[in-house]
Amino acid sequence: MAGDERVVGELRWRSQARIQAPTRQRHVEPAMPHRIFEIDEILRVIVQYTRDTSETTTVSLACCCKSFEEPALSHLWVSKRLNELAALLPSILTARAPIEEEWNRFRRYASWIRILFVNLQPGYATRESTLLLDLIASHFIKRSETTVFPNLRNLVWYGEASSLTYLPSIVSQTLTDLRVNISTRLETEHLPGEYAPLEFVINSTISPPNLRSLCLNIPPEANPSPGLKQSVANLVLRSGPTLASFEVEFEIPESVVLHLMSLPNLIMWRAAQPTPMELVSSPLRPVVSFAQIVYLSLRTATPLGWFFFISALVKDKPHPPPTHHTPALTFGNLTNLDVYPPRRQRCLYSCTFPLTDPDISLLADALPHLEGVWLGVPCHFNTCRTTFRSLHTFSTRCPRLRRLCIHFNMTTLVQDIRSVFEGDGQQTEAQGVRADPSVGRSCQLGLQLAHYLPLEPNVGVGDLATVVKGFSAISATIDGVPISGPNSRLWVNVSYGIKSRVLPK
Repeated sequence: MAGDERVVGELRWRSQARIQAPTRQRHVEPAMPHRIFEIDEILRVIVQYTRDTSETTTVSLACCCKSFEEPALSHLWVSKRLNELAALLPSILTARAPIEEEWNRFRRYASWIRILFVNLQPGYATRESTLLLDLIASHFIKRSETTVFPNLRNLVWYGEASSLTYLPSIVSQTLTDLRVNISTRLETEHLPGEYAPLEFVINSTISPPNLRSLCLNIPPEANPSPGLKQSVANLVLRSGPTLASFEVEFEIPESVVLHLMSLPNLIMWRAAQPTPMELVSSPLRPVVSFAQIVYLSLRTATPLGWFFFISALVKDKPHPPPTHHTPALTFGNLTNLDVYPPRRQRCLYSCTFPLTDPDISLLADALPHLEGVWLGVPCHFNTCRTTFRSLHTFSTRCPRLRRLCIHFNMTTLVQDIRSVFEGDGQQTEAQGVRADPSVGRSCQLGLQLAHYLPLEPNVGVGDLATVVKGFSAISATIDGVPISGPNSRLWVNVSYGIKSRVLPK
C-alpha cells in the first residue's frame, strides 16, 4: 500500500509541475504557396475553368491571392461593351479631366480587352459613352499613340456614318475581325468625307495577312463612298489565307471575286452584285473555287443568274485541269444559302419573288447538300410563280435540309398536291424517287412561310385532309402561319395535323 501511495504522489507532483512550468512558444513558419503557382500559364488554365461556373467565382479568385489577380481580371475583361468602361473614369460624370492615376488604371483594364462592342445608334448611345470616346480621341491625338486597346482583336460597331470619326482611336494593328453596321434615316444627309475614318483604318491600320473577318453592313441608302469601295477591294486582294468571312452590302470588282474563289479558308460570303457569269470561262479562274465556303448570302435582283453561276461551277470542269495535288472543289461544302432582293425592292404592291419551279429544280440539283435555304422576303401577296412542287423538289433532292423559307402560290394548292403525290406517283417510283419524301430523310424539315396568307379562299374544308397529308410528307413543322384573324382557322388545323400526325375529319 505504501508503495502505491508513493507512486500516486509522484505522478501528482509531475502533473502539477507540468502545469506550473512556463509554456514554450513554438515558432510557426508561415505557409508558403506552392511554386507551381508562380507559373503564369498554369494560373490562366485554372482561371479558364471558372468559365463554366459563374463570373462571381472568377471575381473571388482574383481577390483570394495576388498571383491570381491579373490572370483572373484579364479573363473578366476579355469582352466588354463601351458603356461598361465609363465606370473606370468617374471623372467624366463630373466633367473633370481625369488625373494620371485614373488614366493609368483605365489603360491597364483596356489592355485586357480583346472583344469590344460599341453601339452609338440613336436611342442607344449614352452621354457617358460619348464623353468617353471624346476623351479617348483627345488622348489619342495628344500623345500620338496608336490606341488605348493594344490587344483588341474583334470590334463590333453600330452607329451612323458620323460616328466613324472615333474609329481610328479604337482600332489597333492587332485587329483581326471588324464588323461595322451603319444605320441611316431617310432624312439623313450624307456629307463628303464621312467615310474617311473607315478608309483610314482599312488602308493604314488593319494588317491584311492577319484579317479573319470583314463585315460592312452599309446599305446603298447610306451612300458608301467610291474611296471606301476601293479600299475594301485593295484590302481583300492583299489578304491572306486567314480570311474566313467577307460580307459587304455593295458591289465589288470581279478581280476581288476571283481572289475570294482562291481562298482556302473562306466559309462565309455575302455578295451584293450582279452575277459574275464570265468568271466561269475565265482562264484566271482558280482550280479550287469556294472550297470551304459553308454560308452564302446573296442580295441581288437577279437570283436566277446566280443559280446558273453556281450550277456552272459545280458541273463544269475547272480551268486549268486539276491535278492530284489541286482537287477541283466548287461549292463542295456549301450548306446554307440565303437570297434577298435589294433593300429598296420590297413587296409593296405585289410579290417580287421572281423564281419558278424549274429555277428551284436547278438549284436543288446543283446543291444537294443544303441544310438551310432562305429565299425571298416576307410579303402578303399570292402572285409568285413557284408552287407546292418546289417544296417537294427541295424535300426529295436535298435530304439534309432542315430549314426552308420560300414563297409558293396557293391559288391551286390542292391540285398541286394531288398532281405531285397522285398524278406522278407511278413515274416517281420508276425514277427511283419516293413519293413520300419523309421516308429516307436523314433529318426533319422545318418549313417557314415567306408570306402570311390565309387558306380559306383556295382550300375547302373537304380538302383539308389532302393539304395536311401533302405538308406532312414535306415537313415536320410549319412556322409563320397566321394564328389570328378571321381567315386563320384552316392554317391552325393544318399545323396541328402535321405535328400530331392526325388527319382532320
